Amino acid sequence: MTPRIQVAVTGADGRIGGILRNGLSDRFVPRWLSRSDADVTNLAALERAFAGADAVVHLAADADAYASWDAVLPANVIGAHHVFEAARRAGVGRVVFASSNHAMGMYMWDDDRFADAQPAEVRTDAPLRPDGLYGVSKAWGEALGRLYAERHGIVVVCLRIGWVTADGRPPSSTEMRREPPAVARRAPGMWLSDRDCLALIEAALVADVRFAIVNGVSDNVGRWFSLEEGRRLLGWEPRDGGS
Repeated sequence: MTPRIQVAVTGADGRIGGILRNGLSDRFVPRWLSRSDADVTNLAALERAFAGADAVVHLAADADAYASWDAVLPANVIGAHHVFEAARRAGVGRVVFASSNHAMGMYMWDDDRFADAQPAEVRTDAPLRPDGLYGVSKAWGEALGRLYAERHGIVVVCLRIGWVTADGRPPSSTEMRREPPAVARRAPGMWLSDRDCLALIEAALVADVRFAIVNGVSDNVGRWFSLEEGRRLLGWEPRDGGS
């Protein structure tokens, strides 16, 4: 019988944490960590929380795309370092890092790239183009992940997660009106369904890789993120797509 995988999940009380709580396969034994269980700004607390885990799914962050430096510094910059370092100290073999489409967000502002009905796809090896300090903090986390993979032998999978909506459906016209016009007409292509999100994280927990960056969006009409890397590196195939 294959041993079940012990997984510590930071930010477990957030939106994606809820998706995992509701659907995570029984091949995983989850350890749900909220801020009260293990604040990511507390390295020692994280090390204790990760003890005995096979993998960490790091979701905890200030997720405001327009967050200030004071907001992203403790949770997203210092916190990301603490997660990787605590994983190393606790002997955790794998970290799945919740990065973001905002690490590449400025591609959405390129009108010439999106003149056709089906836009050019942005691959994960394209130059980083964050659209704010939140996106910069996620790029920092990806760089940390590469360091810990190459220097310390931890398997690291970074997921550039797209738009996970509150109701699990493609973004509505009301939600679109909250976005700048240049972003609103392309944002529907960034939707990630709950089902695809769950399958993506589970694939990242078992894939035979050393380090990977993968785009996390469903197979949407107007999609501008490449899915090739997720299919090739993780064996992940999105089953949903918005129009």
